[in-house]
Amino acid sequence: MPISALSDLTANDCHGLRFILTDFDDTLTWEGMLPVETLQALTTLEANGIKVIPVTGGCAGWSDMIARALPVEGVITEGGACFIGKTEKKYLSYAFWREESVMRDEQARLLEQVSLLLVKYPRLRLARDQSYRLTDVAIDYAQDVSPPAVAEKDAFLAELIALGLNAKASSIHINVCSKGYDKFSMAQRVLSQVYGLNEQEQQAQVLYVGDAPNDESMFARFPLSVGVANIAQHLSSMKYIPRYKTTQPGGLGFAEPREDSIVEPWRFLKSE
Repeated sequence: MPISALSDLTANDCHGLRFILTDFDDTLTWEGMLPVETLQALTTLEANGIKVIPVTGGCAGWSDMIARALPVEGVITEGGACFIGKTEKKYLSYAFWREESVMRDEQARLLEQVSLLLVKYPRLRLARDQSYRLTDVAIDYAQDVSPPAVAEKDAFLAELIALGLNAKASSIHINVCSKGYDKFSMAQRVLSQVYGLNEQEQQAQVLYVGDAPNDESMFARFPLSVGVANIAQHLSSMKYIPRYKTTQPGGLGFAEPREDSIVEPWRFLKSE
C-alpha cells in the first residue's frame, strides 16, 4: 500500500485515539535540536488529553531527562529495554524488560564483543553516551561522525547480524542489545500492564511516528502510523512502512500543521 500524505489523516481515522508513541532522534528533533514547533505540539497534545510516549534507542540517561523535562507520559528507552514512567506524584520509576542486574551483565558481554570488532572500522566509534546506557551498546556512525559513515555502518551492521547479534540501525547509531525484545514488545507491555489496553484497544487508540528502519516493528503492528519526511531515504530497504508521511522532516514534520489546524498542530485529535 503506498504512503498517503499526512493531510489525508482525518479526525474520523483517529476516533478514540489516546496515545501517540514516537521515536525521538530525527523524529521529534531535527539537526540535533528540538524545534520550538515540536515542543508546542507536545504541549498541545498533553492539553488535549493525548498521552505521548517517546520510544527511543537513546540512552537511559538522556531518556531520564526527557521524562522529567518534556510534557510526556514517560519514555521507552534503549530500544525497548526499559520503561521510565511516572508515579502519581510525578516521581520517575524504571521498569526493565528483565531484571536490571541480568541486563547489565548481558550488556558487559556485548560491549566486550562489539569493541573487539570495532577495530576493523576506524570511522565508527562507541557513542559518546555509552557511559549513560544501562542495557545496550551504541555505535555512532552519524551523530558525531561527519560526514556520516554510511558504508561502514552497513558493513558493520551486516557483520553483527551474521554473528547472531541483535543489532538495528537508527538514523544516527547502530544499537546492539540482548535478544527477546524490541520497541514494539515493550510498547505492548506498557500499554497492556500500565494502561490496561488489550490488543484490539491498542490498535484503535495508538498512533506511532518514526523515521528509520528500527521503527519497522511499530509500523508493522499499529495501523495508524506516520513517517516524518526524512524516512524517504530508508523506504526502499524497509519491509514495513508507515501509512502516512509528512512533508517536513524530523520534529518539523511531527508538528506539521494541517489545513484545518494551522495554528495548533494535532488540535484535531482533541480528546472528548
